[in-house]
Amino acid sequence: MNHAVGSSGGAVAHVGDTLDLKNQAARDFHITLAKVADPAQAVNGGSPASNKRFIAALFDVTNTSSQTLSTDGDLDANIIGSDGNVYTPTHHALSQCGSSTVKVQLAAGKSGTSCVAFQIKTSVKVSQVQFYPAAGSASDYGEWLVP
Repeated sequence: MNHAVGSSGGAVAHVGDTLDLKNQAARDFHITLAKVADPAQAVNGGSPASNKRFIAALFDVTNTSSQTLSTDGDLDANIIGSDGNVYTPTHHALSQCGSSTVKVQLAAGKSGTSCVAFQIKTSVKVSQVQFYPAAGSASDYGEWLVP
């Protein structure tokens, strides 16, 4: 288990690595960036904007606290592109997400998957995926290098 980047552990994580984070209420959880689907396809056959592509980031979340845990990938996740820009989530249903949703609410000891959609320039590579619990209000955050 790695400690979150930004915590005292300062571990560097990659896709597939699990980090131990705390949300704003100090509830512990494990989060794994399970997959970055690049490119991804819209469920309804929709297309990204001109010169852009869809990307899906799938996070496996396990509630290791004794209380209910809620996460919202649309508020908590972002991508850092090879151009240095921060890309925030878009509200698209992507086929790579399957039945996974953006929001996850988990009882103590339970696990779930959050799938977050992004739209970035076709010329930009994904450098990092970040997860900031409680929309950045928590002291911990997770960061994974891609690939």
